[in-house]
Amino acid sequence: MDHITFGNRRITYTIKRGNRKKTLAINVTSASQIIVLAPGHLSREKIRTFVEKKARWIMAKQEHFKRLAVLFPEREFVSGEQILLLGRRYRLKIVEEGNSRVPKLSGRRIFVSVDRNLDSNERKEIIKDVLKKWYIAKASKIVKQRVNRYCKLMDLFPKEIIIKDQKKRWASCSKDGTLRFNWRISMAPISIVDYIVVHELCHLKVKSHSSDFWKLVSITLPDYQKRRDWLKNNIGIFRFTSK
Repeated sequence: MDHITFGNRRITYTIKRGNRKKTLAINVTSASQIIVLAPGHLSREKIRTFVEKKARWIMAKQEHFKRLAVLFPEREFVSGEQILLLGRRYRLKIVEEGNSRVPKLSGRRIFVSVDRNLDSNERKEIIKDVLKKWYIAKASKIVKQRVNRYCKLMDLFPKEIIIKDQKKRWASCSKDGTLRFNWRISMAPISIVDYIVVHELCHLKVKSHSSDFWKLVSITLPDYQKRRDWLKNNIGIFRFTSK
C-alpha cells in the first residue's frame, strides 16, 4: 500500500491497475478505503502526485462516510428498527412464535417470526437472511415492472434483468445488453428506482457517461439531476450491514 501526508493526516491508498488508457480515478469506499484506478504504464510518482492534488477531496469524502456511519449505524435486526421499502418507513417487529421465512407487512410494521430458542447471534443472522431474501424478491418485482414501463417508452430493450448483491454499484449494463440491479434499490422511493432504471436503459445505447448520454437521460427524466443528487446525499439509508 502507498501513502501520502496531508497536514497531520496520513492518507493510505491502494493502486489498482487496469486497461485505462490515460485517466486516473479515485474511489473512496464507505469504509473509507482509498482505491486509485490507474493505467498500467503510469509511474507510482505520477499517481502519488495525483493523490496529493486530490487529498482535500479524499478527506472530505472520508468525513462524509464517517458522518453517515454515525447517522445510520449497522442494523441490529431487533424490534423497533426502521425498515425501508420504496421510501416508506416501517417498524420491524420480531415475533417469537414459529419460524416464518417470509416477513409480513401489516400497517406500518413488518413482522418476522423466529424460534424463541435461538441464541442472539443465530437470531440476528436468520432475521438478516430473511429480510435480505425479502428485499431481493421485492426488488425483482419492482425493477421488472419499471423496466417494462420505460423500455417501451424509450424503445430500448435489455437482453436480461438480473438482481444482484452489488457492493459498489446501484446497477450496471453489460456489453451483451444484460442489466444488473442492486437489490438495495427496493428501499428507495419509486422516483429514484426510475432514475436508476432509465440510467441503465440509456447505457444500452450510449455506453459512456458523455454529454450524449445525459441528454438521452434528460429526454425521459428532465429532472434527473435532482434524483441523482438525492441518491448521492441519502446513500446512508441503504446501509444493511457493514459487510
